[in-house]
Amino acid sequence: MLLRKYWWVVAFGVALGTGIAAWLVASQKQIYMSQARMMVSGKINLPEGGSFSEEMTHFMNTQGELMKDEAIRTRAEAYVRTTAAEIPVSMVMLRVEPLPQTSIFALTATGEEPLYTQKFLDAILHEYIATRREMRSQKGEFAAGAIDDEIERVAAELRKEEDRLLAFQRDNKTGFLEQEGNAAAAYLSKLNTRLAELRNESQLLDLFDADQQIARDRKMPKPDGGDLREGDPRIPSATGPLLEYERARQRIETLKAERAGYARDLTPRHPIMVELDEQIAQQQQLIDTFRKQSTEELKRRRDATTLEIRNLETTVKEWEAKAASNSERLTQHAGIQAGISRMRAQYENLSRSKGSVEITRNVDQEIISVRQKATPAQTARFGVARTLTTGFVLGLLGGIVCLLGISMFDDRIDSVVDFQATFPDRLLATIPHVSCAVGAVDVAPLLPDDERHTFVESMRSLRSSIFFLPVEGPPPRTFLVTSAVPNEGKSTVALNFAITMAMFDVRVLLVDGDLRRGELHHALDLPNGAGFGDVLNGDCALQSAVQQTRVPGLSLLSRGSTVQNPGELFLSTDTDRFLRAADAQYDYVIMDSAPVTAADDTSSLAPKVHATLFVFRFATSSMRISQKALDTLRERQVNVLGLVCNDVDESLQDYYYYRYSEYYGSQKKDAGKKQAARA
Repeated sequence: MLLRKYWWVVAFGVALGTGIAAWLVASQKQIYMSQARMMVSGKINLPEGGSFSEEMTHFMNTQGELMKDEAIRTRAEAYVRTTAAEIPVSMVMLRVEPLPQTSIFALTATGEEPLYTQKFLDAILHEYIATRREMRSQKGEFAAGAIDDEIERVAAELRKEEDRLLAFQRDNKTGFLEQEGNAAAAYLSKLNTRLAELRNESQLLDLFDADQQIARDRKMPKPDGGDLREGDPRIPSATGPLLEYERARQRIETLKAERAGYARDLTPRHPIMVELDEQIAQQQQLIDTFRKQSTEELKRRRDATTLEIRNLETTVKEWEAKAASNSERLTQHAGIQAGISRMRAQYENLSRSKGSVEITRNVDQEIISVRQKATPAQTARFGVARTLTTGFVLGLLGGIVCLLGISMFDDRIDSVVDFQATFPDRLLATIPHVSCAVGAVDVAPLLPDDERHTFVESMRSLRSSIFFLPVEGPPPRTFLVTSAVPNEGKSTVALNFAITMAMFDVRVLLVDGDLRRGELHHALDLPNGAGFGDVLNGDCALQSAVQQTRVPGLSLLSRGSTVQNPGELFLSTDTDRFLRAADAQYDYVIMDSAPVTAADDTSSLAPKVHATLFVFRFATSSMRISQKALDTLRERQVNVLGLVCNDVDESLQDYYYYRYSEYYGSQKKDAGKKQAARA
């Protein structure tokens, strides 16, 4: 609905945007365009030469920006001035675009001078290649200088380490150092082995008694002597207490066996048995003696073993210190030699790198070459379609923005559904738009056989809504018709509502309650004599001021004399007496009134009538002002019966009342048929 009403705003925006775009296109200067191409090509890689490495992640974009760099542009301008000084200088725009799915750059130069544009683009290609070569040369010089500095540093450190090696060899006699270390390690291993054997021997001597030691010595082979001298207490003796002890044990065992043999035949008192017992007792005494001596010999052997262990431990510590010293000096010597080897390798690598850099500086490694030189500049008009399209789109968007702005600040309702959603009050009737007669200002009142059937039926709908409205107590008989602001059709609704009520064969009094500007008498072709204001002032009686209209049952009480203080009159008891008198003499009293926001008259009069009808003009009345007017009436305890939506467009999709005109012509058709039959 908003677009149908303000379509010209969008059309104006589109026309304005397109017109400005067309003017911009027409006012463009003559432009010439020259094109060239560059491509990323290969290069020769020498095995002994280095290569200039570039950042390849964003290579195409980086090189495109480098071509447009201000420094290259300045050099290109100077190159053109030097090589073609006779060509006038002009401003040239440069555009660089990588072609999709390729390694080719498309360069486009546009300017006002065709020859200068071509020369400038060629100069860009030349200076770009020269700049890249200079960058590589600078990098090569910097790398060569850095390598020379590093070679000098490594050579100085190498000489220092070699001098250190000579001094170390001289001080430590490294020629014999390794042999001494091997000999010390072998002797230390032998000492540790002997120390382990002695510790094991000492532990066994602590655990065994005399019998166990004798049995062990018997099983062990005789030692070869080794480091032990003859008579060493650690060597088991071939004679001595231990051997005698063992022999005594053997003899006593033999005697016991012999006695056991005789015991089967002889008695214990037999001389042989007695002699054997005496011999066994003697041997037992010898065993005890030898056992004591054996224990002393075991102690002597333990002490000797312990002393030997202590001596070996001291010797081992001394040789361990010697071996550690030799090992440390050997490690230092090896470390110095490894450092010298590492520095020599580093020196050789740096020398090779320097040679590679020199080769690289003498070999062209450029990977970007000119694929196509600048073409002769041709006339070009850029962006005509784009400019016109942009103007059209911007104009359209501007019009839409204006519509949105209007919709934000324009709170007028142009949909019946939106009206019902905005106002929760009861909608009594929807009055369609009715055109005025030619030369007329207001809508003509209803007639008995009015052909404006939708208008007639809408007023009848209002009447039915009043009759069948569910109310508490007696139904209302005095009605006040009002609106928020002037020109919303309240007087038209009040007049035609009164006519519709009078057609119901009841007595209706139509009162022009707008004491300031009421003009209901003009609509009924009646004079404005004594009227409502005169009755309230007590200047005349009600019956003398009432005028009969051409509509049967409808009487009019016009505005009467102009009143300066209608609000005070409406608040007085004279208004109460008038309403009681009118209610007693007529079936229905319908009162027109002033707008609620125009004066306080209606707010003072409305609380005294039975019901108030609030008129809202479709697509004209302000929602905010109308809501404020309704709030004002409710604050005055006014019984707002409902709303009347006036001047609704019948073409709206949500307006579907009384559109079927074929239902309203039957009466005229029947009358025509009767006249034809009589003829």
